[in-house]
Amino acid sequence: MPKIVVLGSCRHEPYTFLAPNKLDADLYARDHHAAYIDACAVFYPAIKEADVVVVYNPEGAVGEHTAADIREAERQGKRIVYLFPRPENSKNG
Repeated sequence: MPKIVVLGSCRHEPYTFLAPNKLDADLYARDHHAAYIDACAVFYPAIKEADVVVVYNPEGAVGEHTAADIREAERQGKRIVYLFPRPENSKNG
């Protein structure tokens, strides 16, 4: 059974994220950078374990932190799937 991790900004709404395991809701209620550091402790091991990385990128947008996560997935040689087309001039950061 493939393992999938979803990356992307939680700032783009509306959306509903369904998963058997939830992140601590307080994680994103704190300082943005500090929350990202804590999120890395959750997502980087998940990226390592995943077979596929799915990027939630409304309007093709990929923010700074998501771009860093994508670079980590690329470094690990993961297959990356974007939910929305990226603008022609976009990069992973």
